[in-house]
Amino acid sequence: MKKPRLQAGIDISKNKFDLCLLTSEGDILVRHRVFSNTRSGYQGLRDVLLEAWQAGDFAGIDIGGESTGPYWMPLFLQMQADSVLAAYDFHIYLLNARHVYWFKKGAAEAEKTDAKDSFFIAEKLRTQNNKQPWSFDPEWLRLRFYTRYRFHLGQQRTRLKNAFWATMFLWCNLYAPRQPFADGLGACGRMLIRTYPDWQRLQEMSSEALGAQLAECSRRRLSDPTGQAEQIQQIIQESFPVPPALTQVLHHLLTLHLDHLAFIEQQIRQVERLIKIEVDTHHPEVKCLMSTQGIGLVLAAGIASEIGNLSRFFAGEKWDRRKQRFRRKNLRDVEDAVSKYAGLWWPRKESGNFRAEDRRLNKQGNAYLRYYLVEAADKLRQYLPEYRAYYERKYREVKTHQHKRALVLTARKSVGLFVGLLHRKEAYRSPEERLNN
Repeated sequence: MKKPRLQAGIDISKNKFDLCLLTSEGDILVRHRVFSNTRSGYQGLRDVLLEAWQAGDFAGIDIGGESTGPYWMPLFLQMQADSVLAAYDFHIYLLNARHVYWFKKGAAEAEKTDAKDSFFIAEKLRTQNNKQPWSFDPEWLRLRFYTRYRFHLGQQRTRLKNAFWATMFLWCNLYAPRQPFADGLGACGRMLIRTYPDWQRLQEMSSEALGAQLAECSRRRLSDPTGQAEQIQQIIQESFPVPPALTQVLHHLLTLHLDHLAFIEQQIRQVERLIKIEVDTHHPEVKCLMSTQGIGLVLAAGIASEIGNLSRFFAGEKWDRRKQRFRRKNLRDVEDAVSKYAGLWWPRKESGNFRAEDRRLNKQGNAYLRYYLVEAADKLRQYLPEYRAYYERKYREVKTHQHKRALVLTARKSVGLFVGLLHRKEAYRSPEERLNN
């Protein structure tokens, strides 16, 4: 008879671990123990696990914890590197916090406490089928840290630009709508804000003198600097004047926004250099994604780092409905799994003879991967005829939310492309090239 495995549920928080131990049949061995979130606390946790393992004559230990922010990672990394635990055939499982939440909803109503949470984590771990253990993959994790930091810098830049333009509307309300420059935050726009604390002075200048400054600032790239100078003076003349009591504070805010924006942009350039070094050194497969027209370093590295090692999606077997048996997973199964991992799928809802016609996008997976895939889909539709035709067909199918719907469906279609390139480690080939070969 096969020996049972010890089931350990750990609720991890900032300052402590809450532990519950169950047998494979659901019997409670340790209802609740608390340990500090320190190395000494971890040693106490390990001692309790090993004592329970020896007392119950278990085949091994299954340890589960929720993926809640960054709190789970130090403990999981410590357990993964622990040579003492390695001798006891232990597996670590990272559980989706949302899945544990809904698992608790299926039980009788109970209080929300850390002691109850650790029990439900252990019970979820014990009853879950086809679970795959977590493993430490340092190379992909390093790249993921860089790409996620780059993502947050991009979000900060967007918020900062929005704040800048809100202040700019108070400074000169027609500047943004009239758009005297292709990029209002380009070199010329920044020069005008930093150089002139009061834009009423720009009206007193001759258009030739202002045009000469713009031409010098743009390195002679403006086609008609004098005409643009006249346009700026007209914008200032038609805009509402700023009260003298607010002129200084608004100018200070604008220059502070520009200083902050310059710092964010410098950080973005720095982290992109680090991403490039990491890709060149450890991840040549990322360049396979970059061979697709429109997909640059940031998108390619973001998609690849969030997917990680594809072998984990090939693990296990899949039930074949047609043949009524389990079979090994193929590349199409991996594509479906990655789509679900990103939250790019539409679950069916059926009950009796009822089948829901409207299926909502799930959006319960990896938000970073979903963002990168949607952004990449927007590039693919601009550069690749195959994806442009698919986008336009989906765009015409409905009359509302046309762009959003077509873009998300295009992102779902692109998963097959990216998974295939990463799996085969080959450069992108057009449909004509694939047909000829």
